[in-house]
Amino acid sequence: MASHVNGNNKITMVRKIFRYILYFFLVVIAALVVFLAISIGPVDRTLPEDHAYYAEMLNSIETQSPKEGHAYRVGYAKENFTPSKPTSLAGYGNRWGKVYESVADSIYIRALVIDNGISKVAIVSADLLLMPPTVRERLSEILPEIGFSLDNTFLGATHTHNSIGNWGEGAAGFIYGPYEEEVVYFIAEKIKTCIARAAGDLVAAKVKHGVLPIDAPVKNRLTKNGPVDSLLRAIEVVRADSVKLLMMSYTAHATCLFSKDLILSRDYPGELVDEMESRGYTFAMFMAGSVGSHGCNPPKFGEPCIDWIADEIADDIQAASSWMKPLHDTALLLYRVPLHLGNSQAKIGKGWKIRDWLFSAAVGEYQPYLSALRIGDVVMLGTPCDFSGEFNAHIDTVAHEHGLSPIVTSFNGGYIGYVTPLKYYDEDHFETQLMNWYGPGTGEYLVACIDRMIDAVDGKNDPVKTAIDAH
Repeated sequence: MASHVNGNNKITMVRKIFRYILYFFLVVIAALVVFLAISIGPVDRTLPEDHAYYAEMLNSIETQSPKEGHAYRVGYAKENFTPSKPTSLAGYGNRWGKVYESVADSIYIRALVIDNGISKVAIVSADLLLMPPTVRERLSEILPEIGFSLDNTFLGATHTHNSIGNWGEGAAGFIYGPYEEEVVYFIAEKIKTCIARAAGDLVAAKVKHGVLPIDAPVKNRLTKNGPVDSLLRAIEVVRADSVKLLMMSYTAHATCLFSKDLILSRDYPGELVDEMESRGYTFAMFMAGSVGSHGCNPPKFGEPCIDWIADEIADDIQAASSWMKPLHDTALLLYRVPLHLGNSQAKIGKGWKIRDWLFSAAVGEYQPYLSALRIGDVVMLGTPCDFSGEFNAHIDTVAHEHGLSPIVTSFNGGYIGYVTPLKYYDEDHFETQLMNWYGPGTGEYLVACIDRMIDAVDGKNDPVKTAIDAH
């Protein structure tokens, strides 16, 4: 009898345990369903021009009045910011925050400061994947200490995929190393010091600009035989003390090295500036151009790629003649405008995206900007993204109609993912799927904004604004 009772108790106990397990799984499934319902939604395929922010953004870009000053004075400086201890590498997501194991070459901040007696502007490039929004926020606090601000500082990066991380919050911390405030402060302080040194070394100078086609090192990596912007865009400075300076921008991604290469390296942009400094320039710097859709195109990847691309570009520069032209005037103006955007559309599958609250939690919330720097008849256009080089032919046409020569750069202190042409939106490529964060038509929207920025810094009343108001 006792054994029968014990058997029934065991059965009852098993049934209770089974019920508890069943309840647990039901609760987990219910929680998962609720989480998915509040965190995943359909992609909104409405184009930007059908949203109110489109016209609001274009109308917010106001005509400026660039003022000519006296002759330009230009200063320059560079600051080594190689960490004293290994840090996480930023560039390839599959590294998951691994630290570098060796140093191939030191990394630098480089700056030019241009002054025309009325205005002064700093142009800054860092050997980083991008200019981190966290660093930009810190700069907004400390640049006034040296008489600068974000409103007269044009930011960029070389886009090397083998420089330091630990500067990103949210999901970036898992990919590029956990966020470390001391790293952000370290980078910002080095930038401040570099600008201050350049500003303290102003010498009268003549400024030229040039565009040089260099086809071999770059390809369209988004689509086979797609259009390529192979133009090297450059500014050359010759100071009264015979110092020669060169700022270069190019569209090929700095991805010579592999994700398995756990080394600190400036990639080909670093080798290129070293080459130019060995061939007659006192100082050279590089800013990543419209690198979206554009990959490097070497015979062989790895370290041989670094030397090959740097040599190809340097040799073409040295062989070219009469490609640099003097600036037409001494206008100097930096115009920075907050970029209006709709809801995020970061895709997790065909037709589905993560919702705004989860996207913000993953990447942080930072106001992106567009920036336009007018230097004589050159206009540098800073974007907060991997901006597709396929848009450059149109931008060149618009700028030339205004008598301006454009240099579009990426990574100006914000980041909104890859910005590519609408026709590729459904292509199975990481640029158009995983890294397209703001939906179809965002590229064309940014182009419309850039067109308006070019109009604005031309300083003339034009019909574009009236047409936007009417729209």
